[in-house]
Amino acid sequence: MAILLVGVGFLMLIAGRPIYTVFVGSIGFVTGSYLADWITIFPSDTNKILLSLLFAAISVIFTQFYKRWAVRIAGLIGGAILILNLPHAFGSEANWISPYLVAAVAMVSFALLIIIFDFALIALSSLLAATLILSNMRLGNLDQGVMFLILTAFGIIVQFLILQYASHTPD
Repeated sequence: MAILLVGVGFLMLIAGRPIYTVFVGSIGFVTGSYLADWITIFPSDTNKILLSLLFAAISVIFTQFYKRWAVRIAGLIGGAILILNLPHAFGSEANWISPYLVAAVAMVSFALLIIIFDFALIALSSLLAATLILSNMRLGNLDQGVMFLILTAFGIIVQFLILQYASHTPD
């Protein structure tokens, strides 16, 4: 499952804002992987993968109807996922995270997606993608903090360039 989460992270790193259905689907996939620990619908070996794919598909369908509001709701969930996975990305424990902090970060990400949609979505998808990649993949002797900064900067630059030079479609 870790390799799928790394793949979702790389996909979100490149196409989080230009194709924001990818962002919402990725958030649905990660949410499904978390909920699969508590919900058992399919046989045990495939439960996590199929439940993640089911949540991703529902998220993508929801995006087709509600567009920006689906992104904002996914940003709310993404902010919570970000703060929960950030310590793991740096290789430390998450003992200091409280439910109040998770709620505050989720609400801030939701508010930013309402106020400055494009930049907030680029920043959130890049931060979340770097966190997903580093929390599920170890890169040898490389410093996790430096890799986090490199991946985040790469995601912001690539998404900004794609957004600037791609043909715009009405939302």
